[in-house]
Amino acid sequence: MSVTVRTTQLEVYVDGDHDASAFAATCSFGFDQRYAEATVRRTGGGTVAVGYWSPIEIRMGTTPGEGAAVRFVGYVVPVENQLYPVEGLLACKGRLYRAAFVRNPAAGGTLLADPALGATDEAQVQLVLNACGVPVVAANLGGTGKSLGTETLDPQQVLAPSPFMWAEGQAGLDYIEALDAVSVPDDASGRYRTFESLDGTVYRTLLATAPAGTPDFSFTEGEDVLEARITRDPAGAANRVTVTGAPTPERAYVDAGDDVTLSWTARFTAATGFAPYLPPGLPDAPEGFPAISASFASPLIEKSEVADPGDVLACEAVAQFLLTEYNAVLDTLEFSTPRDDLLGPGQTIHLHSPRLGITDADQHYWLQHLEVTVDERGAFTQRLRCLRRS
Repeated sequence: MSVTVRTTQLEVYVDGDHDASAFAATCSFGFDQRYAEATVRRTGGGTVAVGYWSPIEIRMGTTPGEGAAVRFVGYVVPVENQLYPVEGLLACKGRLYRAAFVRNPAAGGTLLADPALGATDEAQVQLVLNACGVPVVAANLGGTGKSLGTETLDPQQVLAPSPFMWAEGQAGLDYIEALDAVSVPDDASGRYRTFESLDGTVYRTLLATAPAGTPDFSFTEGEDVLEARITRDPAGAANRVTVTGAPTPERAYVDAGDDVTLSWTARFTAATGFAPYLPPGLPDAPEGFPAISASFASPLIEKSEVADPGDVLACEAVAQFLLTEYNAVLDTLEFSTPRDDLLGPGQTIHLHSPRLGITDADQHYWLQHLEVTVDERGAFTQRLRCLRRS
């Protein structure tokens, strides 16, 4: 059996200055967290000045491998010190954290979608990121391209303001996440998500919790895997999803007679009878088969069906996408490796592990969360949490 000897490298730069006192670091990324995070452990005293919002860059890896590759770019937020053992701890947040920290100061809020012209979801995200001072390149921000806001009620109405309003005092990332949650194209092929990469670049891309047909990286039990486990859980699964949107302008309030007024809203239900994970004995849903239901609502969805008039988001597309996400048993695979590859959330991962029952060459997983560590002993480890819906 061959043996690979790896030499670990760790370099930390604070405001451009090399911090030679750093001896350990951990960086984490994932679609289960809002922004990248990192911690740096330093010997007492430190060699560079550190303040709140000091820019920080962490490079680490191994040779053979990627060497001192950039694994985190962001800011120092709190600074901790302890008397014994003498040690300093830098807690760091990624660049996207600025959007979580900055709140809209405009009195009455900021309207991001003109009711006459509308505004795409990607344009709104860029406006908010710019206002929060998050470095971003427009070409990295994808979106549906739809003219959002053109089918909502009159934003001047006191009782029905436009939902495309970045409210006064609201964090920028809160608005972005609400918009991301509904940014599904008509073919329901995914949902746009705003995130940052290991080098601090902010992207907004179309994502679905599904691995590709070909893995980006493959690992093998007994060769490059330190520990691993898998769990399979149907909790949270559903085979019937109802999505409710905004009131429809042409039928917002209808006089039904006898002093009765009906309010109409955009709405769509997607369902399927194929759900082998369901317990026996469930009653039939309105569609005629047993079902576990889930629901989602957002005033940012302006019509019911894709075929309805208006170049805006549809409840149907969101419901079909969510049905694909929910109608499955979730397999969660967690393992660690000393191998130094430039991994990243959203990649497709394959693990060959007979002891975990993973032997199918076509059984791949979607990388949800990544943690990269150089510990106090100088050991380099990458920990992965991967998902597969089956």
